[in-house]
Amino acid sequence: MNDNEDVKDQLKIKNKEIYLNKLNLDLDNNLEVLVLTVDNLLNTNKEMLIKKIIDIEESFLNQELIEEKVSSFFEQYRVEFMNLLDNKKLDLKNTIIIHDDLEICKNNIQDNYFSLEKQIKEFTSQEIKQLEKLLLNDINDKFKQKRLKDYLENIFIINLNNKILDIIRNRDIILINTFQETYLKYLELNKNTIGV
Repeated sequence: MNDNEDVKDQLKIKNKEIYLNKLNLDLDNNLEVLVLTVDNLLNTNKEMLIKKIIDIEESFLNQELIEEKVSSFFEQYRVEFMNLLDNKKLDLKNTIIIHDDLEICKNNIQDNYFSLEKQIKEFTSQEIKQLEKLLLNDINDKFKQKRLKDYLENIFIINLNNKILDIIRNRDIILINTFQETYLKYLELNKNTIGV
């Protein structure tokens, strides 16, 4: 009887370890896809922005400078985004380790999204103004300056952030669903091995 309880306890611990490892793997895979998707989006938007700025300036004279400034902006965006994702990953991994509750993980993912949204908007608001300032130095025409300013602040950065946030939201939904599936498999494993 006592040996039977010891075996059950060991199986319970092993099942839990398998479950936590699977959650961590799910999280890593989800964030890897998120990074690749965002990276592709940033590359596409970088090229699009360069073309749009040249179109607004109505000249190819400053193309190299524009490419350099826009590339710098996108590199800053990418670095900041990766820092935010690293924080998200660390926070979720800690939540997974500390709490054995799927609802707490779901709430953490949702809270993390709102925090990420706020941080992205704050960061990009500053960075787009910096880019704008650098680009406006090369434009003498007031109408073109206004057009560029309006485009960067009211169209470009809002659209870019919305796309990024949509990608994050969709990956979060997939992550929550994956966590739920993994939890159900964990319960099934416990049922099959220790009868709980």
